[in-house]
Amino acid sequence: MPFSEEFKDIYELGIKAACEDAGASCERVDEQLFLENIPDRVYGQIEKADVIVSEMSGRNPNVFYEVGYAHGLGKQVVLLTSKVADIPFDLRHYPHVVYEGKITRLKADLYKKILWCTEHPELLTFQRGAQAKPEKELESLDRKITNYLAANGFTRMSFERIERLMQVPEAQVRKLIEERPKRFRYALIKDKDRKQSKPGIGLISAS
Repeated sequence: MPFSEEFKDIYELGIKAACEDAGASCERVDEQLFLENIPDRVYGQIEKADVIVSEMSGRNPNVFYEVGYAHGLGKQVVLLTSKVADIPFDLRHYPHVVYEGKITRLKADLYKKILWCTEHPELLTFQRGAQAKPEKELESLDRKITNYLAANGFTRMSFERIERLMQVPEAQVRKLIEERPKRFRYALIKDKDRKQSKPGIGLISAS
């Protein structure tokens, strides 16, 4: 997020307060002491972070670039915006906390997401494009899909949407279902716009 005075209360009363209430440490680069240049520090902190909270309001190009960098690393990114109109096309399909200028709403909604992340740290790692053995690749895909569904309150998602949002081919998701039938199942998801069902993956609840 920009370091301007405009975002001071949003950061201190909303973002940082929500993270600390959830038991997580929260820092911005401008609060730290360091010797390297600011961009190198920002990218280094993104690489080290378990979760990145990104304030997208105002369409700041530096913020967009940093979010892309975090996504490229497979990091869990929580996106915030005051207005839906500020969400660029390529990020519209990612969930956002839309707080409409209300810091209390921002804090409450962000707290829930950060708390989930602190309670499920094992689901926050997905190394995109890693040279791993088949079983490790399957485990990574398992974590990525479970992480996304649980963080957004979903129990199922269409193959089409998974490929669009996560760049995971349908064949890989079908393989995951076949290899882990105790965790996943085939599901039909209704398309509200087209009034028809699409094939996809569903979570199997533990009994």
